[in-house]
Amino acid sequence: MTLDNFTVSLAAAVVIVVSGVMYLFETLMRKDGLPGRLWAVAFLAGILTVLSYLVWAAAPDAYLAVAVGNAGFVASAGFIWLGCRAYNDRPLRWSGSVVAAFVLIAGAAVLVAGPDGGDWAGAVPLFIGTGLMALFGAIESRQGAIGRRWSSLGLTIVLGIEAVWFTARTLVFVAYGPDSEVFATWFNTIVSSFLTITLTIVAVVVTSVLRASESNLRGQPDVYTLSVGVDGVLLPASFRSATATLIERAARQGETICVVSVRIDDLGRIATAFGPAEAEQVAAAWRAGVREYVPTAALVGDGESGSLLVAFLTTSFSDVRRMASIMHRRLLDDFGALGVSVVPVVGVGIALTDRLGYDFSTLVDGADQAAARSVTSPDASVIIAEG
Repeated sequence: MTLDNFTVSLAAAVVIVVSGVMYLFETLMRKDGLPGRLWAVAFLAGILTVLSYLVWAAAPDAYLAVAVGNAGFVASAGFIWLGCRAYNDRPLRWSGSVVAAFVLIAGAAVLVAGPDGGDWAGAVPLFIGTGLMALFGAIESRQGAIGRRWSSLGLTIVLGIEAVWFTARTLVFVAYGPDSEVFATWFNTIVSSFLTITLTIVAVVVTSVLRASESNLRGQPDVYTLSVGVDGVLLPASFRSATATLIERAARQGETICVVSVRIDDLGRIATAFGPAEAEQVAAAWRAGVREYVPTAALVGDGESGSLLVAFLTTSFSDVRRMASIMHRRLLDDFGALGVSVVPVVGVGIALTDRLGYDFSTLVDGADQAAARSVTSPDASVIIAEG
């Protein structure tokens, strides 16, 4: 099967228009941030380019349509680059000026050539502008927050290929001309259309994924998402992230962080002896009670060892011990009020940065070990971890 210029160009036009319309529609529905809006402008410029070239195909003397199409082609690649910069929270003033300059040059070159400029009027500014915009976009997509997203790698590869191809196309065009065999074989409209189709498909997928995962902290190197269970308890990874940040800030100020571990070792035996329903009842009361009896601003999360962990800022060792003792007593009262067959043993361990230092793992291990000793100690409901 032989593919002619018209068929391939039409296929590229359909891909660009359909992808662009879908992306623009989703942008309107999502009320996107700045990166998404800039990428939407890139697709809008691509649609404008397609429509302009269709007008030129229908009316070969309409060189104004070629000027608009060439300017839109450069703008499409340029706004992909600007969207990447916005994702990395970089200033857009100078980069926007660069894009505007190349867009104007690409369009003006056709106008200067006039109606007698021929099919390749303004080709060199078009090739150079598109190649540079693609190169800048490829470099930016490997930096900052967008570079840490594995999904951006596809965009980097395609933009890099586009930059290399347009650079080579420019050199061959200048050295041998558009009628040469090398240009007609490797840098013709068919190859350009296939490259455009590939770039459009990859750009739609990658930018959609990137804007879906966009964060207000995208410009910062340390970004994490907090996950909370339906009962209001942080999941282990989220508790680690939030508490580690709290510890880091407290260390700079010389403040004291307290980590409390609360554990029940009898849940498995209760489930075996009296049924899972009774064990679930005890577990629910345990989790709700810990959240209720700790300081309001405390972080409460699941520990990897099966305990519940609490972290908060404190200024008084006696207040921490009193809070832990009251929580221990109230938890036992709550279990007794359930009317369960067996009231489980509750262990409470405390770790303080004053004694163990400002390391998350050390504090949690110390609190867990103290809570484990508390469970087996007949005369100590709360145990303080020693350094």
